[in-house]
Amino acid sequence: MGKPIKDEFSGLPISRQYRYQLRMKREKRCIICGDPAVTKWKCLKHMVKARERQRKKLGLHRRLRNALSYRLQRGSRSR
Repeated sequence: MGKPIKDEFSGLPISRQYRYQLRMKREKRCIICGDPAVTKWKCLKHMVKARERQRKKLGLHRRLRNALSYRLQRGSRSR
């Protein structure tokens, strides 16, 4: 094991997972996987997964093609 991390989140009475998420958010990285974030706290892969999870949960069939995750997804495919 390495040295313990000493930062502004070290002494807080919160879980280690939440502490990890706060550190990732501070560094503008995805709070789930640690990849560079596209929005405030998610990478494109996890944005798409969250979008599809919500569509299934809410029972939506229509797609909002102009939503941010769709636009970013189209932009990444063209590169």
